[in-house]
Amino acid sequence: MTDVLGGAATHHGEHVHVDEHHSLQDPHAHGPDDNHDHDVHDVHAHDGHPHIEATPPTVPSRAVVINVGEHTGALVLASSAERSGIEVEVHPVSRPGARTHVWVLPREARDGVVYAAVFPSLASGDYAIVDVDGSIASVVSVPANQVTHATWM
Repeated sequence: MTDVLGGAATHHGEHVHVDEHHSLQDPHAHGPDDNHDHDVHDVHAHDGHPHIEATPPTVPSRAVVINVGEHTGALVLASSAERSGIEVEVHPVSRPGARTHVWVLPREARDGVVYAAVFPSLASGDYAIVDVDGSIASVVSVPANQVTHATWM
């Protein structure tokens, strides 16, 4: 089996081990397997209260836990080295206030390092991808039980 970035993956039930975890339910929650450091922080607010975010890792990640199922899909946004370390936000088209975000990170793939943002578990539906200027860059459908690939350049 290959992972969403073209490397090796292992499949355990509905979880594909391909390492970071953010979810629509709590976009600021970091899973126990997150390997980014928390030495430098950025404080910002999305929903009226401040959130402290760690700076993005600069070492390519090797794995991301993808959680797709009957009601959830995943989204992988291919990007560029210039956008490495930038947070990309998405939200359900019908709920612009329900934004979630992840970093564009360098990731090890079969043919070398690629830059991508991975939303490992999103409720199925249509999502707006927000550009750096706050405009809608594009809309993508995230079906249940699948990994959707798109670009954010």
